[in-house]
Amino acid sequence: MKERIKKSLILLGVGVAINVVLAAIKIYVGVSVNSLTIMLDGTNSALDIVTCAVTVAAFLTLLKPHTRKSRYGYGRAEYLAGFVVAAVAMVMGGLFFFRSLNRLAMPEPVFFGLQSCILISVGVPVKLGMALFYMFVNKKVKSKALSAIMMDSFLDTGITATSLISFAISSEVNFAADAIFGIILSIVIVIFSIFMLRDNVKAIVLGDGVAEDAKAISDLLDSNENIAETVDISLADFGYGAKMGYAEVVFKEGMTLEQTIDAGAEIEERIYDELGADVKLSACVPTLSEESEGPEKIEVENGEKQA
Repeated sequence: MKERIKKSLILLGVGVAINVVLAAIKIYVGVSVNSLTIMLDGTNSALDIVTCAVTVAAFLTLLKPHTRKSRYGYGRAEYLAGFVVAAVAMVMGGLFFFRSLNRLAMPEPVFFGLQSCILISVGVPVKLGMALFYMFVNKKVKSKALSAIMMDSFLDTGITATSLISFAISSEVNFAADAIFGIILSIVIVIFSIFMLRDNVKAIVLGDGVAEDAKAISDLLDSNENIAETVDISLADFGYGAKMGYAEVVFKEGMTLEQTIDAGAEIEERIYDELGADVKLSACVPTLSEESEGPEKIEVENGEKQA
């Protein structure tokens, strides 16, 4: 777990450094040539610094030890960081939409320069490389927060490319092409942000992939030769590598209590090894007491019977 956090923090540190340079260049060029789309792109890179810093704080929170008040850790802080990334992007898109409308109503000249064009064009491969690097690392890290930053980096690549096109066209036409491109970019940013917000709110409220993991656990239980029926599965998500819950099952007839306990412990271990979930079995088995009229419900945990 600490190795995962270390990799994420290094990646985010590199991202902050790159975004500082890109934001400074883009804002300087945008103000110098009076290009609204380039200023939008530069502001977006500046806000990326903030979102990366928020994500760094979320990963640092994961290093805090568990306590009685947070016995399952702080893993869901990653989901909150992903939400912040999406929310910041949406607010920025909305603000620049109205700024673009203002530029459309009162067009201003854009001063084209080859040097400025070259400086901005460098941002396209840099941002694309960052997005691909985030995607590669996140295949192993599997973080909702890094996923949001990855999507934002891909979006930034498109924004920078579009701002270059707008910059070139605006220098050749008298109409407010810069404002039109700004409106289009703002709408695209808001739409992407809404989808990102939806995914992260779902992760905060319901957990990340809980339904899929519960289905995988159900399939594993159903395929086990010792289990006759899976009655119920309850699973909660407390962050990466911290899914916990229980499964109520009925073992096949003819099994002794000892065989049931051994089989339950083996199944719990297999679920943890294959799916990374800490699931305890609550099993219904025939009672060995002659006075009992029906099956007795027991908890199978660590090879011991729990009344």
